[in-house]
Parts: sequence; structure tokens; C-alpha cells
Amino acid sequence: MATFRVHEDLEKENRLNAPAGGKKATVPLGTLNPVVAQAGKNQALQTGTLLQQQRTMFSVLNNVQPGNVPNAEKAVKEAKGKLQHQRAAGAVLLPKVGDENGIEPKAPGLQAKVAQKSVVTVTSEVLQAFQVYDESKENLTHLNVAKREEVHHEKRGPLQEIKNVDLLETPMSVSESYSPMSVDKSSSVIVVEDVPIPRNDRERFYEVEDYQQDILMYLKEAERRNRPKPGYMQKQTDITHSMRTILVDWLVEVSEEYKLHGETLALAVSYIDRFLSFMSVVRAKLQLVGTAALFIAAKYEEIYPPDVGEFVYITDDTYTKTQVLRMEQLILKVLSFDLTVPTSLVFTNLYCVMNDLPDKVKFLTMYICELSLLDADPYLTYVQSEIAAGALALARRALDLPMWSKMLENNIGYRLSALKNIILDLSKTHNAAASTQQQAIQEKYKSKTYKEVAFLPAAILTEDTFDKICDLLSSSSTTAVTSNQQGKDIAAGQKNSIVFV
Repeated sequence: MATFRVHEDLEKENRLNAPAGGKKATVPLGTLNPVVAQAGKNQALQTGTLLQQQRTMFSVLNNVQPGNVPNAEKAVKEAKGKLQHQRAAGAVLLPKVGDENGIEPKAPGLQAKVAQKSVVTVTSEVLQAFQVYDESKENLTHLNVAKREEVHHEKRGPLQEIKNVDLLETPMSVSESYSPMSVDKSSSVIVVEDVPIPRNDRERFYEVEDYQQDILMYLKEAERRNRPKPGYMQKQTDITHSMRTILVDWLVEVSEEYKLHGETLALAVSYIDRFLSFMSVVRAKLQLVGTAALFIAAKYEEIYPPDVGEFVYITDDTYTKTQVLRMEQLILKVLSFDLTVPTSLVFTNLYCVMNDLPDKVKFLTMYICELSLLDADPYLTYVQSEIAAGALALARRALDLPMWSKMLENNIGYRLSALKNIILDLSKTHNAAASTQQQAIQEKYKSKTYKEVAFLPAAILTEDTFDKICDLLSSSSTTAVTSNQQGKDIAAGQKNSIVFV
């Protein structure tokens, strides 16, 4: 039976080469190289022999490709059958020692060494050549490393504390005792200092003394840019002053029902007056104008304004959502989206913060300012800073305080004599507040929230009385200036006398 003879190519593996004569050499069984017999069937040689058989198998399979040889599958099967038959018969395949160009083999002693060296070389080459890369094993290796590094903690529910916090500390972690966001869980009593806290953001903003005068100057400039026309009601053909008063009184009730801020009400009335200064409205749509104006002011001022459906509800479904939204668009278009206008309430808050006035004076000033919202005539002829200053002077008079002072004149920027007309008009409105039909503002300021300032009696102030107060204030201020000048002169004379001595 014929056998295959495989020779080792140190430059290229898995290639069959023929001898120089052009014929394949056949080695009969039992007549192989005597090195095998002398080695006594060495275990290393047997290992090399088996690996060489595998090389032969792969060589045959690689050389017989389906596209190059006809009946490729048949040839592969025959090669496999011959290799299995040789293994069963005990055939041993050894590499040919020598050069493929026909160089004679070396001496038997050297041949044994070369054969042993080549067997070891074949073993290492085969192991390196057919080592299979398994990507899954590499992934498993990384997972095992990650598992060893992972620290397992007990499962916890949401917002529960993590146990063994020391194990979770990192170079960027902050210990609980030094964390600014940590909560002291001890049973110690928290002491809260009794210090005056600003009631809202505006007061906190106005407390910066370096900016108070600049803020006041800006607000006085802004109030003159967007102000309603004082005599617009004369051009209205279907509405009157009394209708406007009823509308404002109803808006006060709505703002109290939905707990809206006082600034929201003042803005809504300002939007109504500015809109009516340019547009003629029939009486059937006047309430729609007021509803849309309050809706705009609520979205401008409130954090959580009521929905448009709420404003439809308060009109007892007189108007639909579409009508309210369309009127809102019309008002915004007429006002050119200039919604930031200072009101009398803004100036009141600023005046009280600048001069450190008590809350009772502040609430009474606010009450008088809101009473002025009911009447368009004559209060549309005044700017909002004048209304707030006149209401402040009248509130101090009603609380038995000095009506005006030099400090108020310097901080606010108005002399008492310049506020004569607005103070007299506000005094009439304040005295007539208890007898008017519209009582929504009075009921609002009778609550304890505003220190029940609506129950306070109004100050009776006539023109003669006001003139006397102005003369007394001017004389006292002149005396104060004279005394101050005399004090400065005396101090200067003493200094000069000391110098001459």
C-alpha cells in the first residue's frame, strides 16, 4: 500500500514538494529512517508524528479546492480515507531531512539531531499556526475582571440610605459631616433668629441702597412713556365712567376669588384704560375687555395664573374661550405688547422700603391707591408716582404721623406743596369710600391680612389746613437749615480762633 511522504519547508508551510527527479518518493512500511527505531518510539517523536499527520491532512485539504480541481469533494473524501487507513495500519510519517534542491542528507548522527529539532519546530509551528482566537473567551475575561472589581451592596428601595458608605467613597466624594447639603439627624434644637425678612422679591430688590435712586428715576421715566389718555371717556359713545367703576369693582372681586396679587389688579386696570384710549367699545363687550385684560395681567404677574376656562366661568359663560382669546390678541396688538408699566403699587413698595415705613402705613397707602382705581377722572391726569406719594402723605396724616418730612422729600423727590391737588382728591375719595355702592376694595382691606386698615377713620383735610401744614413744614425746614448753618459757622470760627492762637 502506498504512503504519503511529507517534507518540511521552513519558509512555507502546508506545501507538497516533489523530489528533483520529478517523481514522488514512496516509503514502504517498516523501511523508514533508522532514527525512529533507535529513539525507541520516543514520546516527543510520537507527538510530532501525530501533529505531522494533521499537517498532511490540512495540506491535502488546502491544496484540493473546489474551484481548481474537478470532483473536489470526491478528492477530499479519498484523502481523508487514506489518512485514516494509514493511522489504522500504524504508518509513521517523518519529514524529509535535506534541501528540496536535491542536497544529500547529512550523517546519521547529525540526522537524528536534525530530525529531533525539526519535530520540536513542527510542534511549535503547528500550535502557533492553528491557534483559534475565541472572542467570547476574551469577553468573559473582561467580565470576570469587572466582577472582581465590583463591590456588591445590599439592595435598597428608593430614597433609602446606602449602607457601608465607606466602600463607595471616591476621590471626589464628600463625607457626610462636611457636605453642605447634608442634613443633621441629631435631636438638637434648631434656633431661628428673629430678624426682619423681606415679604417679596420686590422688597428684597429695593433694599439695595446703591440702586434705589436709579430705580426710582427709571420708573418715573417709564410711567410717562405708556400712560392712558386722561379724557378718553369723552370719545366713547356707548360706555360711561360709572360702567368703568362697576367693571373695576368686579375685577377686585375676581382677584380676591382667585387669590391674585394686588399688582395683577393694578396692571389689568392700566391695560383697560390704555386700550380704551385707542379703541371704541360697546357696553356689551366691556366686560370681555376687562376679562381679557385680567387674563393678560395674571399671565404676566402670577406664577400660576388661572386657566382661560376659569375666566370664562367667572363671566357666567357670557363669553366663550374663543372670544376671550381673540380679545386678548386684540389688546396685545393695540398695546404693542408693552406690558411692563409701573403702577402705584410699585411706587408704594419702593417708597416704604426706601424710608423704612411700618406695615400699617404701607397697607393704608395701598388701600387709598386702590380706591383711586375706581375713578378715571381725575386720577388719569396724574402719574402713578404722584398718586403713590399723595396716598403715603394722606396715610401718615390719618395715622397721626407727620404728613411729610425732609427725608421723604429727598428720597421720593416730591415736595409736599407739589402734591397738593392729588392729596386733596385722594382725601375726598377716602372720606366717601364708606358710602359708595362698590365695596369690594373696602371688604378686601377689612381683613387681618391688611391689618384692617379699612376700619380706620379718614383724615379730614381741607385746602386751608393743607396750606398751614405746608407753611409749618417749610418754616421748620428753614429753621433747621439756619441752625445747621449757624452751627457750621460757629465750628468754623472756633477752628479759626484755635489757629490764630
